Amino acid sequence: MPARVWQALAGIIALLLAAVVGLDQWQARRGEASLFGLDLLGLGRSRSAAPPAVLPRSTPALDAAPPPPGAPRVAVIVDELGGRRDVFDMLREIRRPLTVAVQPGLPLSASIAREAARTGMEVLLDLPMEPYRYPELDPGPGVLLMSMPTAEIRQAVGAQLEAVTPAVGVINRMGSRLTEDRPRMRAVAEVLAARRLLLVDAYTSSQSVAYDEARAAGVRAARRQILVDHANGESGDRVRWDEVAGWAERRGEVTVLVHGHPLAVRLLREYAPRWEARGLRLVPVSQLAR
Repeated sequence: MPARVWQALAGIIALLLAAVVGLDQWQARRGEASLFGLDLLGLGRSRSAAPPAVLPRSTPALDAAPPPPGAPRVAVIVDELGGRRDVFDMLREIRRPLTVAVQPGLPLSASIAREAARTGMEVLLDLPMEPYRYPELDPGPGVLLMSMPTAEIRQAVGAQLEAVTPAVGVINRMGSRLTEDRPRMRAVAEVLAARRLLLVDAYTSSQSVAYDEARAAGVRAARRQILVDHANGESGDRVRWDEVAGWAERRGEVTVLVHGHPLAVRLLREYAPRWEARGLRLVPVSQLAR
């Protein structure tokens, strides 16, 4: 056989051997065993000499990497504050940009509103409005009534805002009846427009015109989508909390209203890091107001 043929065969064999060795080392790089016991890249030495460090598990606090700016947003409003400190103290420990709604005329209303603002929470006035079945259902001190003329409505809203000075806006407390009335909701919106404050429609009635009247008056407004009411018990609350992430991921944002109660706040503390792990971002409600 001519010498040139032998040389060609030798070259082909060398190429095949190089290919096999290369394939073997590629397999070793993926963490699989070498077929020939080769360690040309020093992978075995590096694994045995320096095992990977075990990083400490981080706690679900503010040290997690922030979600990207375009992440779905969740605004959580905790209302019914001003009468007791325990719920507010639990909220402070969550250390997230929550929104609190403070009722007027209660013993701790002013101090809780000031302290919430100092700790970075957003504050709303939890503005009591007449519901159906009033006075059997009583929203509390300073309630806006259907019997009040619009001028009196304006005066009452202004006075209650002065009592909760850090408020960036209002949310209706109850009000299933009053929020259906255009003239009175227009009067509320006019006060907010003059002060450059926002309105959140708690949506206690499917016929509410609060959001529409606020927008018509040039007031930034948001509307509640999910309500968490501790009256349903823990299992009922969890059903509502479980809806939050799905809603935010489908729509890009969600506004959640939570009645202030130790059970609701305990569950909020549990769910907040879960949402962040899914890439959701907790924001003050003002960021969702249009």
